[in-house]
Amino acid sequence: MDIKRRDFVKGCATVSVLLLPGIASAASGENTNRASAAASRLQVEKSIKANFGGGFSVRNYSQSNGRTYANIEHFGNRYAVASADLLDWKIVKASL
Repeated sequence: MDIKRRDFVKGCATVSVLLLPGIASAASGENTNRASAAASRLQVEKSIKANFGGGFSVRNYSQSNGRTYANIEHFGNRYAVASADLLDWKIVKASL
């Protein structure tokens, strides 16, 4: 089986997008916001780890104008990264 990491991430993103409406409709009120926020954070974390590697941890992230910005850390080194599609991440700033 010859699956590249990027193809796997695209497939996972597609499946999670299909499952989110079911999860969101099962929750109500405040739980809906928590479920969607947790699912979104999980999707961002998986995308970053797939792109940079498993040793990276997400400190925080935000979404604005269709782009996702995140602050990540790897063995004490911190990076600010950005992505338009959660597949291709660019390092915006590094503090070593």
